[in-house]
Amino acid sequence: MFQRILKPVRAFTLIELLVAIAIIGVLISILIPSLSRARALAKSTVCLTRMRTFGQGMILYVNVNNDILPPARMPKVDKDRWRIRIEGGVKYRPTFLAMMAHEVGLQPFVEPLASRDLIDKFGQPGDRQNYDQPAYLCPEEIEWTDERNGAYGYNYQFLGNARLLDDDNVTSYKNWANPISRVKAPSECVAIGDAMGTAASFRPFERTPYEDNDWGLRKTGRTLTALGNEGFNLDPPRVDEVNGEMAGFGGDHAVRTAVHMRHAGRGNVLWVDGHASSETLLSLGYEVAEDGHITFDGDNRFFNINHVDEAWVEE
Repeated sequence: MFQRILKPVRAFTLIELLVAIAIIGVLISILIPSLSRARALAKSTVCLTRMRTFGQGMILYVNVNNDILPPARMPKVDKDRWRIRIEGGVKYRPTFLAMMAHEVGLQPFVEPLASRDLIDKFGQPGDRQNYDQPAYLCPEEIEWTDERNGAYGYNYQFLGNARLLDDDNVTSYKNWANPISRVKAPSECVAIGDAMGTAASFRPFERTPYEDNDWGLRKTGRTLTALGNEGFNLDPPRVDEVNGEMAGFGGDHAVRTAVHMRHAGRGNVLWVDGHASSETLLSLGYEVAEDGHITFDGDNRFFNINHVDEAWVEE
């Protein structure tokens, strides 16, 4: 009888397995940063697309409002004023985004609240509603849902806002919204941008995480160092600290906002003519101190409606 001779089975040695694992590890280390960059680029592209949608809405808003650009936000007079009809109903103190909602074609809130005393489904009062519509959120900062501490800020100093000179005179606006025809260089004047909030006034290591309004946790969402605080206000590079305007005066620390470099070191902006682009702080005219905080002494040519390097001051 013949005995069957079995051929030896070929298997990986321990060294070969270790080499294979090392190669896979190297490939993963190469691929992960590439995937991260691709994901960041995709988010930036979505953000730019949303801004272009805002641009279309802004142009339509101007067309139906006698050439007038939207104000940054209606002033606080009492718990019911000002109320404006927006897409979906009557809203108490809407921001520029909510005021353009009909023209944008997207309802920002499932149920707009007509008074500060009313509370939305997120437990927020009428002047701090959370956006229900994702189109009003930056895909890089999807938790920034509070309309006050929003991801997108408006060039309120030059395009117009409804802050009052005299609290007893409800129509004494400091700088009511300007006609778009007054903007000398629409393609070189910022309208909306990724907003950092008042954290811009602080050194990077002093900046704290985003805060929503949450009375249950005793959070007011007004921490000056927090990213996104007063995000709906977008201050230009040059700010007059005495006779001008910025997100916050008074107290121990005058604070200003700035464009947020949240997309791989760049920030997205919408220009008055409706086009959107990805910019750096330097290309927009901001100056960054050696310690990383945004100074008050930048170049305002890309924010000033006259396309000059001048700060806005009360006339």
